[in-house]
Amino acid sequence: MKKFVLLIVLLSSVFWAVGCANKNEMCISQVEKSVSTIDKDLTKEKQEIDLNSDSSIEPESETKNKIDNDVQDIEPFIPKGWEALKKCDGELAIAEGDLNKDGVMDKAFVIEQNNQSEYAPPRNLLIAFGNKDNTYKLSIRAEKAILLANEGGTFGDPFEDIVIDRGSVLIKFMGGASRWHRYFRFRYQDNGWYLIGFTEGSYESIGDSMDCLEDDYNLITGDYIGEKLEDGKIKTIKKNIGKKQLLNLKDFVADEYDMQPK
Repeated sequence: MKKFVLLIVLLSSVFWAVGCANKNEMCISQVEKSVSTIDKDLTKEKQEIDLNSDSSIEPESETKNKIDNDVQDIEPFIPKGWEALKKCDGELAIAEGDLNKDGVMDKAFVIEQNNQSEYAPPRNLLIAFGNKDNTYKLSIRAEKAILLANEGGTFGDPFEDIVIDRGSVLIKFMGGASRWHRYFRFRYQDNGWYLIGFTEGSYESIGDSMDCLEDDYNLITGDYIGEKLEDGKIKTIKKNIGKKQLLNLKDFVADEYDMQPK
């Protein structure tokens, strides 16, 4: 009798072990199936992302090559110990466009002395005309046209951008606690470079908000468009302040320039 009971117990243990093994095998199989499905879904999703990705985004290598090419074009005009200035967004301060109306692209760029011992090393503005053989000829080097890194007040480095717009070189600065901005526009005419436009502005507290009040001068025509606060509201003023003798870029000093009273 005891042997019979022992045999029953032994057979029960065998059946239980086999059942657990089969159950574990089934669980493992389900897990593997789930992981495999996730992998396939992820692969499919990645393929869809790749297909829908913006092909216009330049690879890092292409961006670097573009920067290298830009520097290579202007390298002959950069003195030893100087380098092309970088803007706050990391791009080089180089602008391209037709400035002398000959159908060939010209370049305007800013360079800075590579002197780590100086807090605010010198900066120069250079403008070079393009030739049909893809070379360039320096038109002017202005040594006082660019504000230095320490001339932006609480805002820090005031240099914002250099662009070629409507056949002229536009230099943008911004700084100060009031976030002032000053834009200078230079154009090539009469075999020289002249300041033909000036815009300045700053933010003012108007009620519960801050608004930018701006003054814009057309130095060729004498036209002036400005804004001022009057009874808590912004009033626009338009008038002609008379033509002024245009200032040559070679005599321009960015941190000293000031318009006469409006």
